[in-house]
Amino acid sequence: MKCAKCGLDVPADAIYCPHCTGDRKTTDRQVIQGGIRGAAIGLFIGLLPAALLLFYFGAERGIKGIAFIVPAVTFTTGLIFGLVRAKKAWK
Repeated sequence: MKCAKCGLDVPADAIYCPHCTGDRKTTDRQVIQGGIRGAAIGLFIGLLPAALLLFYFGAERGIKGIAFIVPAVTFTTGLIFGLVRAKKAWK
């Protein structure tokens, strides 16, 4: 199989072209750990305003929905940022 970018031969079981990417030292596990770290930070950041909303307004008038949506959104955002950041740090 030939690489579409550089045109050199690539092993059939290779995910990336070894000639274009070089020896990749960052593992997929490290990328996943970066995503988990980002998600945990996002969840923590989202739980703070949710807890404040519940404390200040109580559980009435749909505030529970907002209090649960905020951590979910920040968790997802943190997960995406963590994965992207870890992938950019690939060596």
